[in-house]
Amino acid sequence: MTLEQLEAEVLALPKDSQIMLLARLLEHLGQTSDIDTEVANIWIEEAEKRDLAMNAEQIVGIPAEEVFQRIRASLQ
Repeated sequence: MTLEQLEAEVLALPKDSQIMLLARLLEHLGQTSDIDTEVANIWIEEAEKRDLAMNAEQIVGIPAEEVFQRIRASLQ
């Protein structure tokens, strides 16, 4: 099964099933011990800097839907 086929299958599920699947995936990903703590800390620092910059209106965020549309377009 390709990733596209899997995505189609998941999107065909009822919303409550999609939510349950997402919760399970996030739980599984959170249990990964392969995360490099140094890299994780760098990402946390970057996220905090960006959050402060957005709060100070130094940068403007991009809506998630637009980001996902751009990603999908780049993958096609």
